[in-house]
Amino acid sequence: MGDIAILYVFLLFGYDSIPPLPDLSKIEFLEPALWIEPAERMIRINGFAGQVYGVDFGLDFRSFLARGQFNRNNEWDSTDIGSALISYAITLPRIWVKPGVRAQLLRRHGDYKQIAPGLEFTLFTSPLVATGMLEYSHWLINDNNSREATGEVSLIFDQVTFTPSMTISGIYTGKRLKPSLVAQLNIHKFHLNMGSLIKTGFPSPYVSVRYSEPWIEVVTDVQAGVKHNTLAQYFKPEVPINYTIDIPTETLKVALALSMEFNIHEQSFTMGGSYREWLYRLNIGENYDITPTREIEEIKLEICAKNILRLNNVGLSNAIHMQYITSDSTITFLPDIVVYDTLELGIGFFELSTDFRYVSQRDGIEKTLPRYYIINTTVGLRLSFVKIYFTAHNITDENSEIYDDYYFMGRQYSGGVEIRQRF
Repeated sequence: MGDIAILYVFLLFGYDSIPPLPDLSKIEFLEPALWIEPAERMIRINGFAGQVYGVDFGLDFRSFLARGQFNRNNEWDSTDIGSALISYAITLPRIWVKPGVRAQLLRRHGDYKQIAPGLEFTLFTSPLVATGMLEYSHWLINDNNSREATGEVSLIFDQVTFTPSMTISGIYTGKRLKPSLVAQLNIHKFHLNMGSLIKTGFPSPYVSVRYSEPWIEVVTDVQAGVKHNTLAQYFKPEVPINYTIDIPTETLKVALALSMEFNIHEQSFTMGGSYREWLYRLNIGENYDITPTREIEEIKLEICAKNILRLNNVGLSNAIHMQYITSDSTITFLPDIVVYDTLELGIGFFELSTDFRYVSQRDGIEKTLPRYYIINTTVGLRLSFVKIYFTAHNITDENSEIYDDYYFMGRQYSGGVEIRQRF
């Protein structure tokens, strides 16, 4: 395929009018999501250069959408990361179809390239709505070809009490089809999901209960059994992992999770926790290869708060996320504590944004890695549809070891121009 073939092409929503939904328009319906949002017309082009450089692009034009980005990142190793997405939505009587293609690239010590054509659709009949997707992924990993596919079809009975639905999904990887089945029932403000993988040879039940109101949402779920992974789901460009297809299967003895989200005006607060007891869990072993690890217990607690304040020409938004994880076994690169905060301030044409990341000590492959914190700041001036900005990366000049034998590069600078225009 060659390197040129990887910058790219894309996928997502484009919108227009939609066939009548006489009953669905009167109910509260969480999943599958059927709502088609108003069309936008906007173009965005952003380019920056310096010790790090890159470009990203976005175009929304009614039913057509395109996205693309490419960055040369030098935070702890020279890394090329690219992605792209293109789609076109077609609305016909009682049918909505969205074909598209997405792609991504990772180049560090190895090359990972993916091109994934896909199709989303919704068929409106009475009393049934059918919605689904299909995506085929072609991977080129260090000149070796691999293939995966994912698919899903949901049948929603919109004129039946409690609006039941059934979702059949599956992944194709490792030359095998791995299907699953989930049923949903909506009882006023409660939404119940029950399902399981099919043909696993091991019981794999999944149960989820969601309570939803405009100001609060509570979700609890229980899961056990086999957990299949595709490379597209597991792919993490920010970690120096050596990937192959297929990604090994994981197995849970039991997983319990609870989360609560509160929303008041433009403020939100989320807290939650989970307990997972693994028979087999994926880990990162010697030479950064993926290896299953046996018998692990894992507890995670999370808190997230988002706030937005607006006053005349002043806008302030802040989001802070805190996470605590403990385990009875070594999970490579998994810290006990992570704090991530982003702050954005706008005063007239002046814009300031900063992000702060703190990561505690954690186990590496062969050593204990030190804690670190990183601060990045961007200052810009927005004049009509043009923004000129300057960014300081790692302003504290952190040079700790982030992964085994990988160190932060220190302070770096870049400057850029962004053009954003609605039409």
